[in-house]
Amino acid sequence: MQRVSDKKADQVTVRRLNMSAILKLLRERGTLARADLAKELGMTRNTASNIVTDLLQAGLVVETEFRRAGAGRPGLLLELAPNGGFAVGVEIDISRIIVIATDFNGKILWEQAASISRDQSQEECIGNAELLVDDALKWGKGEGLKPLGIGLGLAGLVDSENGVLTYAPTLKWADVPFKKLWETQFEIPVFVDNEANTSALGYHTYSDRSQARNLAYLSIGVGMAAGLMLEEHLFHGSAGFAGQAGHMKIRTDGATCSCGDHGCWVTEVGINALARKAGLENIDLSAIAKSLRSEDEKLTAVIHEMSEMLGLGIANLVNLFNLDTIVLGGAIRPVLPFMLNKTRAVVDERALRHPRKNVRIKVSGRDNDSVFGAACLVLDAIMNDPVPLVRALI
Repeated sequence: MQRVSDKKADQVTVRRLNMSAILKLLRERGTLARADLAKELGMTRNTASNIVTDLLQAGLVVETEFRRAGAGRPGLLLELAPNGGFAVGVEIDISRIIVIATDFNGKILWEQAASISRDQSQEECIGNAELLVDDALKWGKGEGLKPLGIGLGLAGLVDSENGVLTYAPTLKWADVPFKKLWETQFEIPVFVDNEANTSALGYHTYSDRSQARNLAYLSIGVGMAAGLMLEEHLFHGSAGFAGQAGHMKIRTDGATCSCGDHGCWVTEVGINALARKAGLENIDLSAIAKSLRSEDEKLTAVIHEMSEMLGLGIANLVNLFNLDTIVLGGAIRPVLPFMLNKTRAVVDERALRHPRKNVRIKVSGRDNDSVFGAACLVLDAIMNDPVPLVRALI
């Protein structure tokens, strides 16, 4: 016999799932009527209406213009409330800190950045990030918005469950408990993940999801990682460290990597590889892109070689995961358009015919996928379990 407490727990679970489904559908579709929500999600109209009432009272959903359907009474449309709260997104990489604030719809409202110099200590870098986060929180509160949380994207191995940067080879940081530190300091929820994962999440959140259910976002810079969205969910692996694609072994006689091994994929396609192959001490990616447009023979040959190695690694990912989308981004993005055609050709040649059949390989259209995705960590946490926030707001 089912106990009363079990029935109550089941009801809470069902309510959480229904409320989450309504918020996610409104984010995906933009505006819908109550009847459409009920029909799309297989709910009774009464169930959908009751949940919408709570969301309206919490200020997470708003009613908008009337829509007339046939000869009957016109109905109000619903959409996510931009003023339902704000999320802070943070990205810390080897050369910069970026902090943004987004509304509940994910629109970026505020942004600041700071450079990281080679001689800055870990404490200085984190302190500068905290100052920017504090500025973002002050700005949002000054606008009368509720802070929903902080999302942080980091280059390195991240224990996302506990919010710990386990090891960042490019920054030489280890065991930094960001979640514990920042939740104590800022007194709001903090979510931490690898920057390639936040890039994948940022790209996927507002892309055409029907064509990107299984994607890899390759974030390429000094380091390299793959954010994997499998069946529309971030894949973290057994301990949270999945996606270190840059350390796949691609050559037996390759250059030494920052991880201490040699022959890693990143040593053939990353920024350091470009510098080494082109004989450059300082890398100016904008200048290199300009030279490539002018068909500089030496640089073109280097890019051709890097494109081959990029395509070879992607072919392995396509064979392994049967992906539908590969997105290329990261610090090296200015030169990626010059690599795209050759990379696609190598994948067509080296990947198995059936797995590669429908895969799309593209360069990301923007350079803020990672920090935007960091903010989406906050928004997704609310979308997945909105009940505590709704209870606090009603």
